[in-house]
Amino acid sequence: MRFEFDTKNWTTITEGEKDCYLLANGLGGYSSLSVIGAAARGDQALLMSAKKAPNVRMHLVTNVLEKLVIDGQEHILTSQRMKSGADYEGFRYLKKFVYDDLDKDAPTWTFQTGNVTLTKHLLMVHDENTVAVKYEIDNPTGQNVVFEIIPLFRFTSKKEDFDVSQKIEQYKIEACDTDIKTGLTDKSYCIAGGDIRLYLTTNADLHAQQPRLFGEMYFSQDERDGRVAYGNAFCNCMIQKQTHDTKSDTYVILSTEKHSDSAAATLYERFVQENTERKEQLLGSAGLTSELGRQLVLSADAYVVRRESTNGKSIIAGYPFFEDWGRDTMISLAGATMVTGRFEECKSILRTFAKYVKNGLLPNLFPEGGENPMYNSADAPLLFVNAVYEYMEYSKDTAFAEEILPVLDQIISAYQNGTDFHIKMDSDGLIMAGAGLEQLTWMDVRVGDFLPTPRHGKPVEINAYWYSALMIMHQLTQQTKYQKLAEQVQASFLEKFWNEKEQCLKDVLSGGADENQIRCNQIWALTMPFTMLPVEKEALIIKKVKDELYTTVGLRTLAKDDPDFHRVYIGPMEERDRAYHQGTVWAFPLGAYYRACIRYAQKCADSAGQERIRAELTQGFGALTAWLKEGCVSQIAEIYDGDTPTVSRGCFAQAWSVTELLRAVYDFEKM
Repeated sequence: MRFEFDTKNWTTITEGEKDCYLLANGLGGYSSLSVIGAAARGDQALLMSAKKAPNVRMHLVTNVLEKLVIDGQEHILTSQRMKSGADYEGFRYLKKFVYDDLDKDAPTWTFQTGNVTLTKHLLMVHDENTVAVKYEIDNPTGQNVVFEIIPLFRFTSKKEDFDVSQKIEQYKIEACDTDIKTGLTDKSYCIAGGDIRLYLTTNADLHAQQPRLFGEMYFSQDERDGRVAYGNAFCNCMIQKQTHDTKSDTYVILSTEKHSDSAAATLYERFVQENTERKEQLLGSAGLTSELGRQLVLSADAYVVRRESTNGKSIIAGYPFFEDWGRDTMISLAGATMVTGRFEECKSILRTFAKYVKNGLLPNLFPEGGENPMYNSADAPLLFVNAVYEYMEYSKDTAFAEEILPVLDQIISAYQNGTDFHIKMDSDGLIMAGAGLEQLTWMDVRVGDFLPTPRHGKPVEINAYWYSALMIMHQLTQQTKYQKLAEQVQASFLEKFWNEKEQCLKDVLSGGADENQIRCNQIWALTMPFTMLPVEKEALIIKKVKDELYTTVGLRTLAKDDPDFHRVYIGPMEERDRAYHQGTVWAFPLGAYYRACIRYAQKCADSAGQERIRAELTQGFGALTAWLKEGCVSQIAEIYDGDTPTVSRGCFAQAWSVTELLRAVYDFEKM
């Protein structure tokens, strides 16, 4: 898809900061700035590298300060709000921003200063901590043009604020001693200090400067969310190119890899070719034909990452804040790897998590820096069982069952007999989980000693996953004990979870007021590989979800007429946490809702009803195009306000949001 922005999108710098781009490198590193090229968050950067994939990240290059001097007159092209109020307003020269994943190099910015046009192209190299920038200057009247670029370095851990007292003089600029083979003027340099090595290759001149602080930048999107609103960077060099030519290209390669044996232009063109070929391969493997489906295939690629500690693959939950979590990975896995034909990566991810199963539980957070993994998830292990089965169904790799069955058996046995966090099968066959301050489902926020959504007892989706997992074990082993237990679970589920008054499923069997709250968790009872409900009740659940929870970008986590409903998600963290699952719209359950509609339509004998559902789905998928342009271009965010979703909140790019919608589009194309 082609997403194009122009001057009406940035009448002010504030408007221009609202939307951003994301380029990811498959290691957990990324490049992300606003569409006007400004950093509106402390976690936005031109180059956020992965020191140890995927979660140990270094904020290396915040941005570059770009200046055109035309016949002696200065024009600063960079945009950045500053704490001092002396903002850089390069957006006033910016005529167009284009993001198109199918372009050979995207995104692009087009600036116009008098007769001179500058077009900036940016790409990130897969499997490297490398960003490459190409500047094309169109100077039809041959004016004297001096183009200056000042990199703004940070050189801190992603999670650290920039320490203005650090000795920035320690970072020295050294010319690399290897020769650039073209014989041109291209040079490669290394900015070195401590254990930092950043390589810079360019076809322009580089001049060392006295190290200085850039000044405190103002991050409006962080202040909105109650985060640290200011941050600094430093600079110690300037890249400069002077020309009278009618057309001139400047290249800048910034990388933790040493690329000093090739000219910058050669490197850039090689990166473009590799990037293009990789995208074509991803689209070919997925085989989706719709424009939306093809876009989501490329969008989903941002989340599949290498995990260095296990020498395998994983899925990062979201940018710019999150890491690779067990629950998010299991929910995202089918959309990220199965429907896209990335079966070897899928199997690698399953093997990665299988290695860490303990007491029948899956790590919800992997160990980093010697810390122990965290296992506080009642859903991830059951989702793992279902994901294994779906992998074998998509890939036809039935041999995987023999390898993985001992792990699946360990999970099922632990849930039957009881394991950590009060997870245990009750006498009625249903799974109960949680006590005290334990938060074990995806609605897991905790504010001090207060749990906004405790869901202790028997959560509806956990038991839907449980039934399907038992049926999977029966399919894989042909042991009748699993089928008999599944039959007991189904009988108990149908008896105890049906809310006759509301004509839908209860959210959790707890004996409390939360039992009958109208929440989106019931939708997963309709989408698992094996489900329990008669088709008539499925229709009622779909209607209830549509009437009470549906929006074009996600499902509300709580019905609007509930006294616990929160209209907006904004403010300090405690205030946001209280709203997180209390009405806030989440995008990823929308994928399950659409898939539930598709499955129901395939069962429905009424042809008019089928056509109605098809029309509604077509309209729903059509609405996603607008949401793909809002927030982070080509991505779907984590959450949106519960009352009237208009702008994205939380992570601006979320794995399960994109992948669950991709999965729904895949099912719709196969419908």
